[in-house]
Amino acid sequence: MLRIGRQAITRRRTCESTPAQIRVVAFAHILSYTFKNIRYAAPPVGNLRWAKPAPPLVNTTLQDGSYGHACVQSSVNGLNVLGSGNQSPVGAAINQFLGGVPIPLFSGGDEDCLFLDVYVPGKALKNPSLKLPVVVWIYGGAYVFGSKDTLQPELPFYDGSGLMGAASNGIIFVAMNYRLGAYGFLAGTTMERDGLPNAGLWDQRAAFQWVKDHISLVGGDPSRVTAMGESAGAGSVMHHLVAQGGKLDPLFSKAILQSPAFQMMWDRAGTVQAVFDDFASLAGCQGQGLACLRAASPAAIAKANTAINSQVAPGSFAVGPTPDGSFIRQIPALELATGNFWPIQSLVLSHCAQESILFVSGAIQTDTQFNSFLTSIFPNYTIAAGINAKVTSFYLPPSAKGTPYKTQSDRVGAFLRDSCFTCNVRHLTEAVGDAKVWNMQYSVTPGWHGTDLVPTFYNPAFTADSFLEDLATLMVPVVGPLVAGISVALQSYFAGYVTTGDPNSVRKIWNLPPTVRWDHPNSKGEMITGVVNVGNWGFGTVSDDQNKKGACDFWRGFAAAVTAMGGYSPPGTVVAQGLVAVTGDASARYVGGNGG
Repeated sequence: MLRIGRQAITRRRTCESTPAQIRVVAFAHILSYTFKNIRYAAPPVGNLRWAKPAPPLVNTTLQDGSYGHACVQSSVNGLNVLGSGNQSPVGAAINQFLGGVPIPLFSGGDEDCLFLDVYVPGKALKNPSLKLPVVVWIYGGAYVFGSKDTLQPELPFYDGSGLMGAASNGIIFVAMNYRLGAYGFLAGTTMERDGLPNAGLWDQRAAFQWVKDHISLVGGDPSRVTAMGESAGAGSVMHHLVAQGGKLDPLFSKAILQSPAFQMMWDRAGTVQAVFDDFASLAGCQGQGLACLRAASPAAIAKANTAINSQVAPGSFAVGPTPDGSFIRQIPALELATGNFWPIQSLVLSHCAQESILFVSGAIQTDTQFNSFLTSIFPNYTIAAGINAKVTSFYLPPSAKGTPYKTQSDRVGAFLRDSCFTCNVRHLTEAVGDAKVWNMQYSVTPGWHGTDLVPTFYNPAFTADSFLEDLATLMVPVVGPLVAGISVALQSYFAGYVTTGDPNSVRKIWNLPPTVRWDHPNSKGEMITGVVNVGNWGFGTVSDDQNKKGACDFWRGFAAAVTAMGGYSPPGTVVAQGLVAVTGDASARYVGGNGG
């Protein structure tokens, strides 16, 4: 029995659990232990709903790791599962049906979900003085679904064994749950006054604090923690870097951000508060405030969570990380532009070649429908001020002279890509500095958002009867080895970065395909150059055309305009922009919330 913090948990060798996991050990030549479902915070129920995560109660009983829920999930409205095939009327109808089919990934969960898993090499348990570097994984899922062990045991998401093997058993891997949907990201002035906006981000921070306090007991080094996340997980890391205007230590020294993503939300007293009011009404607490919501039944809250996330326009979201005037003062791009971020050691930044296609609704076929889509995302004073019109002018309709878009779907895709995904990579690169970042593009067909998770967590011996093995059998003799080779190479970059701070230090040179040297980028021009590209047949270096300077400057200006016009700019941090004239005090409505 091993005691960590206040909990006693069993020590389980990977090779003592299932035959499938025996093969992982044999393949990776490692002996490792997995500690499942360690409680890092008290159940966030009752008065702890929308409150900072509290320490878990003292428990003197034996914890065998069998108890540990995922957090309550909900689906993404209008997920495009047909890609460009949803652009025809028939394709749109089929996609709407498929996108609405309930699957386990989007269902279930429980409010008692603040658990984490720790993957530890056997040598670290035998000799804790080794002080191995630590990776803390934050999963994606649009801030509304996901878990620390999504799709296990069929798929290795998010099992740390593959990355540990790439690092020659020289790292510790941690994956945590955090509150999702309305549970984790309900915001607005009521929450700022009576509750806790961005509770999901606070959960993540509590997990990092657990690592800092306890990881040395299993041979980890709390001073060498790498945050790693994809999509919402990477977007979360971005927000931690600007927490409290960059004055709050994020509890990690470097980070790997894969496709950092979030939808910009800023109107704290307007549209964001309206979402809170709508949620309260759906939960049977209209006009009764947070006390009623904390006393409501779990069923009522879960029903409201599903409803609030399903009634938004396809491709958009009701909740997500939101400025609260304290923990997150304003949209991260603005904090980065004014130098208000934590002095991070370095970053690895990546994105996929087709980031937005999964979120493009084929139902948007006309200029009017595109304008209506914008109105659903950017309502109220942005329309009156003509800011939405600036967006339609920047993303010209397919019928306009000089437009680069052949279809409305191309136009929507570019709009979503720039505003929610790839420009986050450029904003971070420019702020932190070329000399402290490495940039990558994942272009393996189809290059959709999230497809880089397969090589990131690749482990061909994860299970003997898993989907992965069946897939590999079908792909042999050509594609299977190539997928494995790309995966091994990509993991070697990540392993080198985690262990030494340089992705080139243990990269696979004698490999099929071989890696290339990964140098720092140059972000001074319209395209970021020196970006490593992971393609169908291997690795190369490209100029990145997915986050052009003109587009990303536009979105930084957009964020500055809507924040200043709403009066939400923190004093002394107003970012200059040329989209609209702002009269009056840009900080008139800035109020520090309850998220400090």
